[in-house]
Amino acid sequence: MNFDWVTFGFQIVNVLLLLAILRHFLFRPVADVIARRQTETDAALNAANKAKAEAEAATRKALAEADATASARQDVLAKAHKEAEAQSKALIDKAHAEAARIVAEGKAAHERGAHDLEEQALARARDLAAIIAERALTAQPQDFGSYVSRLIASLQKMPPAERGALLKGGNLKVLTATPLSEDEESLVKSAIAPFDIAPEISTAPELIAGLELHSDSGAIRNSLAHDLEQITEAMRDDRPN
Repeated sequence: MNFDWVTFGFQIVNVLLLLAILRHFLFRPVADVIARRQTETDAALNAANKAKAEAEAATRKALAEADATASARQDVLAKAHKEAEAQSKALIDKAHAEAARIVAEGKAAHERGAHDLEEQALARARDLAAIIAERALTAQPQDFGSYVSRLIASLQKMPPAERGALLKGGNLKVLTATPLSEDEESLVKSAIAPFDIAPEISTAPELIAGLELHSDSGAIRNSLAHDLEQITEAMRDDRPN
C-alpha cells in the first residue's frame, strides 16, 4: 500500500478550509450568541440582584417606618393617657372643691339659720318675759296688807270641806317671801284668827313677793311666783302648735 502525500495534503487543506469556514459562519455567531446571552443573563442577574436589594431596602424601610409608627403610636397613647389622667384629676379636684363649697355654704346657711332662729327665740323669750312680768306685776296687790286680804278672801271662797281639810292638815304654816316685821306678823295673825288656827310663820324667798298658806292637805297660793307660773302656763297653752 502506497501513501499519497498529495491527497493527504489536499485533505489537510480541505480540513483547514472547513474549519475556517465553520469558524467564520458557525463558531463565531454561536460565540456571539453565547456572549450576548451571557451579557443578557448577567444583566438579568444584576437587575434581579438590584431588585432584590431594592426590595430588601424597601422592607427595611417599611420595618423602620412600622417601628416608627408603633413608637409614635405608643407616644400618642402615652400622651393621651397622661392627658386623660390630668383631666380626670382636674375633674376630681373640681368636684371636691365644688362639694367643699356646697358644704361650706350649707354650713354657713345652717349657722345663719340657727343664729336667726336663736335671735328669734331670744327675742320671743324677751317678749314673753316682759309680757309675763307685766301681767304678773299688774295682778299683784299694792302692799303686804293687800296680799293678806287676798289670802283671806281665797280662804273664805274655798268650799267648807276643802277649807277644813287644809286648815286641819298637818304642818300648817304661813310662808312669806321676806321676814315679817312685827306689824306685818300681827296683821297676819289678826287676819287668820277667825279661823281658829295658829300656823307657823316661815320665810320662803322663792315666793318673790306675797304670802301663802300651806299644809299637808293643800295650799292657798298667793304670791308673785305663783302668778308668774300661772301666766307662763297660760301663755304656753295659748302658743300656736
